[in-house]
Amino acid sequence: MHIFDDYKSAEKFLKKTLFADYKVGQKKATWCIIPAGGSGKRFKSNIPKQYIHLNGITILERSVASLLKFPKRAALACIILIVSREDKYCEFLKFANSPSDLNKGVPIIALRCGGSTRGESVYAGVNFLKNIASVNDWIVVHDAVRPCVSQIALERLWDIGSKEPDGAILAIPVSDTLKLGLADKEQNDPTSVYIKKTENREHYWLAQTPQMFKVELLLDVFQGKTFSFTDEASAVESIGKKPRLIQGERKNIKITTPDDLKIAENWQLKEEGVTAGHNMRIGQGFDVHKFGNEGKFVILGGVKIPHFASLLGHSDADVLIHAICDAILGAAGLGDIGEWFPDNEPKYKGVDSRKILKKIISSIKTRGLAVHQIDATVICEEPKITPHKEKMKEILTMDTKCSFVNIKATTTETLGSIGRKEGIAAMASVSLLSK
Repeated sequence: MHIFDDYKSAEKFLKKTLFADYKVGQKKATWCIIPAGGSGKRFKSNIPKQYIHLNGITILERSVASLLKFPKRAALACIILIVSREDKYCEFLKFANSPSDLNKGVPIIALRCGGSTRGESVYAGVNFLKNIASVNDWIVVHDAVRPCVSQIALERLWDIGSKEPDGAILAIPVSDTLKLGLADKEQNDPTSVYIKKTENREHYWLAQTPQMFKVELLLDVFQGKTFSFTDEASAVESIGKKPRLIQGERKNIKITTPDDLKIAENWQLKEEGVTAGHNMRIGQGFDVHKFGNEGKFVILGGVKIPHFASLLGHSDADVLIHAICDAILGAAGLGDIGEWFPDNEPKYKGVDSRKILKKIISSIKTRGLAVHQIDATVICEEPKITPHKEKMKEILTMDTKCSFVNIKATTTETLGSIGRKEGIAAMASVSLLSK
């Protein structure tokens, strides 16, 4: 992800990195805007709620990841985060400093141009796109704190909504009895509210996001308008349009209060196959490989790191993944990596260790187990590990579906074979949860 303080720099970046290959303007594209400039006062937190962690990953990162589930036919061009002008937290997102293979080739940028309201932030995003996107392109707006929208809901939104000239939104019918409240002004108590009447809930829906509209329509809506609307559909309605309501999901919750966060955490754990009342298992792993006389890189945690010599091994010698694999197998009570992938088997010669890891993850899944936490340490004098730790975490998170991944690095203070730069070692601790 790249972070910009002005439109001009962001526009130049997109034209350089995206337009040459994508040929925007020659085919319809979909642009995603996430207004993320809120302070989250109702959440009563020291940091904006979009940067609070949901099972080990920030809410905003999960919301971004959810949009990457849009179907390929939507031709997703870019995800644009609109953050406040003073925002410093976005610099520490996992995908902030370098391109990630988690983004499936879709550029993610952050613009520090957010307003004091949601409407102003969305307007800033639309205004940015007016010189980039075609008027017939689609703009999808999604809440920064709505991280649980599913791929099924996104496909339904696109397949139906892309045929609607006035746009469409995800929404769910009201299922509870609907009351119109009347505050008792004499008591001067905001909690003193009484029932004025019961509404017929039959025709009422609760709006969700994403909400999708043509670029041209949103440009018309925001031209000369105030920013009092609580969602884009309301703004579109104000000029006489009728966006379509498309069935959403109850789990597509907007996180506004700490209670909402707990609900989202439970949904997320359920998606990952972890249920309440689970049992935890702990395993540890260790591996070491020595340097050969040739090579130009080492592979650690799935990341290729330039180095004067490669590590020797029957596979690709990814010592970090091997230690993690052994820890997982140990926690599951399934032996060790040598039993599963013998070093005298020709078919495993030079095998990518990520394939080994994925096979082990698949195997424990059939046994009702899921990786809950990984804590690993790489031990070496060189190469330097710190510049590559975030990339390693991203890869391991993706391959294991584990939300809590931590990578550390240390040396032996020049002691022993590792200290003499003869090789690299790694150790890992892993916890598994039963489903």
